[in-house]
Amino acid sequence: MKHNIFSRKAMVIAGVACLLLPLNSCDKDLDVTPYSYFTTANFFSDVNEANMATLGVYEAMSSMDSYGWNISLIFDADTDIEQMSGIGADDWRTIAHYQGISQTNTFYLAWSKLYEGIDRANVVIERIPQMELYTNGTETQKQQLNRFLGEAKFLRGFYYSELVRLWGDVPFKTKSSQSGDKLSGALVDRQEIYTQVIKDMQEAALLLPDQMPTDERINKWGAKSMLARVALFAGGYSLGADGVIKRPANYKDYYKIAQKEINDVMAQNPYKLNPSYAKVFKNQCQHILEPTENIFQVAFYNPSGNIGNASWIGNFNGPTTASGVYPSNIARCLVPKPFYNSYNAADQRRDFSIATYQINNLGNKIPLLTTNQDERWTVSKWNREFMTNATAERVYTHINWVIMRYSDLLLMRAEVENELNEGPNALAYEAINQVRKRAFGADIQGSRIAIDLKTKGTGYTNAANVVIQITGGGGTDAAAAVVNLASGGVNTIAMLRSGDGYTSVPTVTITSTDGKGSGATATARLLPKPTTAEINLPSGLDKVAFFKALQQERAWELSFEGMRRADLIRWGILADKLAETNAAVKQIRATYFYPSITNFVTGKHELYPFPQNETDVNKSITRQNPKY
Repeated sequence: MKHNIFSRKAMVIAGVACLLLPLNSCDKDLDVTPYSYFTTANFFSDVNEANMATLGVYEAMSSMDSYGWNISLIFDADTDIEQMSGIGADDWRTIAHYQGISQTNTFYLAWSKLYEGIDRANVVIERIPQMELYTNGTETQKQQLNRFLGEAKFLRGFYYSELVRLWGDVPFKTKSSQSGDKLSGALVDRQEIYTQVIKDMQEAALLLPDQMPTDERINKWGAKSMLARVALFAGGYSLGADGVIKRPANYKDYYKIAQKEINDVMAQNPYKLNPSYAKVFKNQCQHILEPTENIFQVAFYNPSGNIGNASWIGNFNGPTTASGVYPSNIARCLVPKPFYNSYNAADQRRDFSIATYQINNLGNKIPLLTTNQDERWTVSKWNREFMTNATAERVYTHINWVIMRYSDLLLMRAEVENELNEGPNALAYEAINQVRKRAFGADIQGSRIAIDLKTKGTGYTNAANVVIQITGGGGTDAAAAVVNLASGGVNTIAMLRSGDGYTSVPTVTITSTDGKGSGATATARLLPKPTTAEINLPSGLDKVAFFKALQQERAWELSFEGMRRADLIRWGILADKLAETNAAVKQIRATYFYPSITNFVTGKHELYPFPQNETDVNKSITRQNPKY
């Protein structure tokens, strides 16, 4: 199980002793009592207090305002692979459907949390070198304090990189807020901010431990991996203040930074892929830390089951589930059918990541495969079936939000090598094919299954009450359901998840929850595993073809994990992908729900508007982002 960095005691101390008003402004210009007030006189007298102050820097991430909901789930939609359900005035809908405006409060909440984390980091960065123990303590004490300093530098860099990713040029401050500060600053060019972010993360990596963590705190290799991502964004396309989407003329210099950091990590080989794609997310749902797979993650924990330091991961973005065997959820994250269709049918990521079903109060899967039910398909990686479903997690959950997995780093390596070598080299192919090999279950003993209907039976009255059970065979996760009946018999069944690891044919049993109907039978069969040639990308691809394959692979591998919209923006293709997806869904059905195409404006929606709560007070922000 995970060792939460926010134990109950740590949260109480960090929440009380590290109290602050954030770096953003309030609704009128006030003197504030900043973080530094609480931490100068009362903190940094010993290692434990420095640790508590550092945990306060992390704590800014562990909020619904940041990675418990807004940045992780809302800000990643709408794209070619995911969209929010319905039309309405809710912030999570208007933002996702490209209708957010400067007065939309969620923008202000996320902005505030990121600046809160920055201001806390600034305090730690300033105060630790002033501690007596930093200079004259034992070697162990010095080592611990340097680690905290490295964590604060990394987190400050990360928070600023997120602000730039979402808003472009932003106010930039590397000094802690003092009592009497007006907390206002002018916009600073994003490339200048990236320069400091890169410096912060490089310095952090020199201070952080290289041992694999036993909790959610960052280590040396995590900092280097995240620095590689930041470098790709710094060298990617972004919307400028002049309304032009472009990337820096020296963008390859940033790719070279990414290449160096990736090579440093790979040379040490601290990470590895879990052979089972499904197991990665089951472990997350069960709070089992997997530091060799998950490079950087946000900790969530609230033993009271309340909103503070908890998240909506698995509630907001899981399959539609009725209260009963499992807690209910609200399932707001929809998956357009063309994305489902883009997968190879043998790719185990498809049926695990996308729910073509809902779960009823008995815990049974009800297929969504008729008429226009394909518009109700949802994200499925964080599924109530796999969670603890403890009392404290029946609404808000404690599932960590993973910001970077090892497969992401592998795919970044493939992208960097392809770009810098004007085409894929052996490293690029090896990296992407590692990810594909896991996706097709190549290293798992056994295989997927299919199920064939043999006899239809008689007397069945409701397809939703007919349950297909799959037992034995040594595998997991296979699921099938009855789609429809005909003349009282089972007419059509469908595989909802083909599972993996089956070493022998499992037993299939068809029963009825209402006691009506009998006699239907079905049998399972093992499906052959794809060959290496079928799994690997074709050799001989040129730069453009490999890059397109890489873009698609990132969608399949990292779907719904918070980076798709950001990737499309840094590649300069968000508008193209929205138009492409709209055309594809309209081919399915003229009325297919896809509102983003109507609302999206190129040269506007690649950035968010500066929150009006901020601009009303901070008069140093003298412009709004383009077209807002």
